[in-house]
Formats: sequence, C-alpha cells, structure tokens
Amino acid sequence: MEEHLLNEFEEFGVTPSKKVLEKCIELLKKYDITPDTLVNHWIGYTATKLNDEAPSLENMILFEKDLSKELSAKTKVKSEPLSESPIIHNITTINQITEDDELLVGYGTPVRKSSVGAKRTSGLEGTPQNKRLAGLGQTYSVHTPSAFSPSTPGTSSKFSSRNNAGEIVVKYPADDAAINWARSNETWEPDIQLHGTAETKLTTKYNYMFSRLRDKFEVLEEQINDLGDLMKRKLGIDDFEPNRVLKSETFHTIGRICCDATSGSRLNTSSLLLEGPRNTSSGQSVPLDVSQLREFSFFPGQVIAVEGSNPTGKKMVVTSITTPPINRVFKTDVSIEGSGSLNIMVACGPFTLPDDLEFAPLVEFIQQVNALLPHLVIIMGPFVDVKNKKVECGDLDYTYQEQFDIVMRELQSKITNSVQVCIIPSWRDVHYRAVYPTPPFPQENKSPNFNFFSDPCVLNVNGVFIALTSTDILFHLSKEEIAVTPHGSDRLGRLVSHLFSQQSFYPLNPPSEEMSIDLEQAEDHCKLSFTPHLLFVPSDLRHFIKNVSGCVVVNMERAVKGFCGGTYSRLQITGESSSVQIKAEIVRL
Repeated sequence: MEEHLLNEFEEFGVTPSKKVLEKCIELLKKYDITPDTLVNHWIGYTATKLNDEAPSLENMILFEKDLSKELSAKTKVKSEPLSESPIIHNITTINQITEDDELLVGYGTPVRKSSVGAKRTSGLEGTPQNKRLAGLGQTYSVHTPSAFSPSTPGTSSKFSSRNNAGEIVVKYPADDAAINWARSNETWEPDIQLHGTAETKLTTKYNYMFSRLRDKFEVLEEQINDLGDLMKRKLGIDDFEPNRVLKSETFHTIGRICCDATSGSRLNTSSLLLEGPRNTSSGQSVPLDVSQLREFSFFPGQVIAVEGSNPTGKKMVVTSITTPPINRVFKTDVSIEGSGSLNIMVACGPFTLPDDLEFAPLVEFIQQVNALLPHLVIIMGPFVDVKNKKVECGDLDYTYQEQFDIVMRELQSKITNSVQVCIIPSWRDVHYRAVYPTPPFPQENKSPNFNFFSDPCVLNVNGVFIALTSTDILFHLSKEEIAVTPHGSDRLGRLVSHLFSQQSFYPLNPPSEEMSIDLEQAEDHCKLSFTPHLLFVPSDLRHFIKNVSGCVVVNMERAVKGFCGGTYSRLQITGESSSVQIKAEIVRL
C-alpha cells in the first residue's frame, strides 16, 4: 500500500516524507478509500488552499478535516432522498435573482450565499461572462517584469529567489554524456512545414460548437468504422457481429466505451458499456462483464474490438480485448545540413505566476533562448491564461487582447532573428477562441522568423515530424481511465499509447468538463494517423521523456508550477536518410 501511495504522489511530482506517508495510510484505513482517491483529493486541496505546498504533518491535519467534510457530504447526498417539491429555475427566475443580488450589492448588503447570481465570476466591464470559465484561477501575459504590467505586483520575488534554476531533471538517453548545445551550423535555417490538412477552415470565420447532433453522430460513427477496418485486418476476420446477439459461443464485436450513468457518474467495472456502430449493432449499447480479464485499460470514447459471449442477450462476458494497431514511425528523408544537428527548445505556458502579470518566467526563457541560439523554438500557450487570478477578477491594466499583443511584441523584439519561432495557441488563452482544435493566432505584423500554427498540429521540420498539443490530454485521460495492469507497469507510457492507438490527439469522449471540442473540425485537425518522430504533450503530470512505440514523447510540464519556476525542454536531433537520433533534456527554468 505504501508503494502504491508513493507512486500516486510521484505522478504529480510530489515526494512525501515517511511520516506523511504513515499519516496517509492511516487516512486510507480510517475512511476506507483508495490511494488514488486520497492523492486526487490532496492535489485539489493544496492547489486551492495551500498554493501547491508540499505535504507535511501540519497541513495533513488540516487536509483531514477537509477530506472528512467532503466524504461525509457525498455520503449525505447519496443517502438523502430528493425533496418532493424541488425548486426549478428558468431563465426568468435566474435573471430576477441576479438583478436582486446586484441591487443588494449596490446598497452594501451582503448577497445570500445560495444565490444563483453569486456563482458568477467578475470580469472586465462589458466583457460577457462565460460559465465554462467559472472556477478557473490563473493567468499569463508577457513583458519584462516592469514593462508587461507595471501596476500589478505579485509574487515574482519568490521566482527570483529560486536556487535550482538550470537544473537538469530528466535526460534522454538517461546514461548519455553531456550535450554540447552550441549551434554548429549558424547560418542554416530549418524548413518548417505544416503536415496534414491545411488550416484554411480553422482560420476562416465559422460558428464553432454549432454542430447538429446528426453531424456529431456521423463523425463518431466514422471513427469507429475507420478503426474497425484496422482491427478486422489485425484479427483476420471478415466482419463484426451485433453486440446484442444471443450467443453462447464466442464472437467478435466492435464499439466505443461509454459510461452507464445509472451505475455512477464515473467509469468503473460496473458502469462499462460498449456502444456499437449503426451498421453492425444499430447503435445499441451492451453492458460488459470484464471479470475474466487479467488486465485491461478503458476510458470513455475508446474504440475497441471485444471477443466474448452473450448468453442472455443482455450482457456480454468478455474474454479478450483488441485495440487498433499502432502505426510505425513515419519514414521520410531527413535533410539536416552537413553533419550538424537541429537544436530545439520547447516551453509551454503559463509564463507568469498565478497572481501577477509580470511574466518574469517568460523573460528568463527568452534569455535562455538568446544564450543558446537554437535553430527552432516552440512556444505553446496559454499566454494570457484564463486561470490567472488577476484575469479571473478583471484586475488588469489592459484589455485581454492588448495584454496578449504586449506579449507578442516582447517575444518578437527580444528573440534573435536567427532563431525560428513557432507559436501554438491554447484554449486557455482568455483573449482567443475557447474551442479545440484552436485556430492559429492572426499573423498581422509578425516578424519573418515567427510562425503561427493551430493546436494541435504536426510539423515537418526538414523531414523530422513533430506532433504537439498544448492541451493537457494526459491529465484528462488519467482522471477518466480505469485499468487493471501488472504491478510496476508504466502508466504514463500507457496513457500516451492511447493517443497512437486511437489515432487522435484527444480520444476522450465526452471530453473533460473544461473543454469545448468541435467534433467536425476535430475530424480534420485532431487526427494522429501515423506515429511521428517527436510528440510534445505538456501536462500537469510529472515530467518525462519516453520512447513509446518508436516515438520520443516529451512532457516538459509548464514554465510555471505553482509560485515557482517550472521546466522547459531542449533537444538535439541528428540524422540522415530515414534515420533520426534524438537527445533531450528537461531543465528547470
């Protein structure tokens, strides 16, 4: 139990002391919960109330009170019957409550806590409120600490007083010698091309999130059929059978994993459903009994083939699971000039501390770029983060767009012209479209060495294919996945392999509550139909560099972690013909 608990903490980059572990084990036994439940509660508690402090005996005592209250509240909700006459609000009553509360506030009268209007977050005057952004708490913009937002002092002193800047936390290959980051071919510039569907549809105006239910269904249906064809060839069968057929013998069927809401709001072994395609199972769902499987890994939206029997016609007893095959790494001609190397630096926002807009971490990253002069720098958003406390409360000296423009001007004026820069947006950029896939930023008045691409995207850099997304799909998957695996298995590697197997940058469906996915656009711009040489998936999960199915996968985390400096990655790529060699490091900012 102690080792399991320690592994769960390490997923979030936390290494608790032995006394803290003993206290945690005591809480597990006392409240009869699993290690992952305890750690998830702790991560949420420390992020909202302790500013991401490390666990100690003192704050574990406070945490226990919060944990006890939350668990008892959930038990109470489950045990208490619904009121016979619930209060039902419509748009008229909600508006009336809101107006009443605003009137009370005007007279200095405290607003009732149960008010619907009290849940709204404040914003800039004239800025429409977005319910989806409620509760988010952190921002980012760009400047020198005095130039970006001169009248918004924050906690940049904590960042400037850090003592671990420049520390290498991960190296790939692990036992490799020190890497010489000097730019060998100074005059050579890499050729950067977007691979796949052109971004024309994303950049033109369209009403995103206005898809008809029928169109969404067709997109999901096509995903099942496309991956089903791959699995039929993998299994050596001609076709799949309906999932509801009454049959004692084993047979193969296909579908998408769903959650039976009547058995709980989260996916578990009791709520597993397989939703079949229209052409095979008429769109019907069947419960899955996975008690005979020794190991498995499921998440909502996953397309799989199932072998088993259905003796009652109502529930399928599963004997084996087949996932779509992972394609090999894309073969191409690599053309890096001479015998030199392609040097890359990659960082992901936010780039300022959670309670200021001084952008000290961004300034530090720019200095590192100008010191090493890599051939290519990839900078992923958010830049003006919707989760920043000052953005949340509207405490800005500029509009959202003006703050972002300041950041872009600072980047373009301070980064040396010999360095090629790729800018990737994020749905968390408060000034931009809160939709996934996210269109590239407008390119007016950009410097010649700056390139703007969408999130996600695949870049072809002189024959080296680089896939990247600023969206934290690994964290979203980790919250929804259920798995039974051998002890000591690589959980992070397994989460990455889901992207390759499902051939998608975001295979989770329904998506995380904070995400707005336009399925029609995702069909063209979120596919990962081949395995690239490099994949960047920045996440709040612990940083890593792994080789997964021949692809070097990098999670460099973010440029800011809590109130401290985060991490970024730097890579050195060499190769010729179709051979690619990659060396990489993750470094503290």
